[in-house]
Amino acid sequence: MIDIRGLTVEYDGGIKALDSIDLTVNEGDSLGLIGANGAGKSSLFRALTGLTAFTGSIKFNGLDVIKKNLPSIRQDIGYVIQESDDQMFMPKVIEDMIFGPVNYGTSKEDAVKKADEILKKLEISHLKDRYNHKISGGEKKMAAIATILMMKPKVILFDEPTSSLDPHNRRTVINAINGIDSTKIIASHDLDLIYDTCGKVALINRGRIVKVGDRDEILRDRELLESNGLELPLSMGGR
Repeated sequence: MIDIRGLTVEYDGGIKALDSIDLTVNEGDSLGLIGANGAGKSSLFRALTGLTAFTGSIKFNGLDVIKKNLPSIRQDIGYVIQESDDQMFMPKVIEDMIFGPVNYGTSKEDAVKKADEILKKLEISHLKDRYNHKISGGEKKMAAIATILMMKPKVILFDEPTSSLDPHNRRTVINAINGIDSTKIIASHDLDLIYDTCGKVALINRGRIVKVGDRDEILRDRELLESNGLELPLSMGGR
C-alpha cells in the first residue's frame, strides 16, 4: 500500500531529518514507528501527506506522492495529529465530523447519519453536540479520531495518540485504535501502547531505519532499544 524508497527530508542548515530510508507498509498492517525525540517520525508523516518537501520516492497504492496526486491521496490518508486542538477547528464535534464529507459532496443528512454511526461505535455519542473547547483532552482525542473516520481513509497516521492522557482515556484510545479496520501507522514514545496496537514495529534513529520486524522481536530487545535511546516497555520490565 505504501512503498518508500530513498526518502530524504532535509531542513535549513543541511540537517537531515530523514536520510535515504526504505520502508514498505502492506494493506492491513498496524505498524508502530518508534524512536527517540528528533528521530524523524513526524517528518515521515509530513512527507507521506505531502506537507514537507523530500527527495526519493513515496508511492501510495501505485501513485507517486507528488503535487498533482495529493488531492486524491489525501482522500485516502487520515492524519490524527498530536495536538487535537490544532486539528479541530469547528465549534462543535458534529460540525467537525461532517465538514469534510459535506465539502466532498455528501448531503448533510447523510453525513450526520454516518457521524451517529461512528460516534456510537466509539462509544462517544454523548459528545455529538458538545463544544470542542469544553471537552477534556481524552474526549478531544476520541473526537479527532471520529472526524478522521468520517472520511473513510484507507490509511490512518497517529502521531502520539495517547500523549498527556490519563490511564482511563489512554485505554479508551487504545481500544478505539484496535477497533479500526484501516491500515495504521502509529508513532509514539509509549512503547506499551505500540505493543498493544501494532503487529510490526519500525525503529528509527537519527533519520535512518534501524530495524523493522515483529513487535516482540523489537520491543523485547533491551540492548537494541537502549542503544537507540529507548527503554523496554514498562510491561516488560522497563524502568
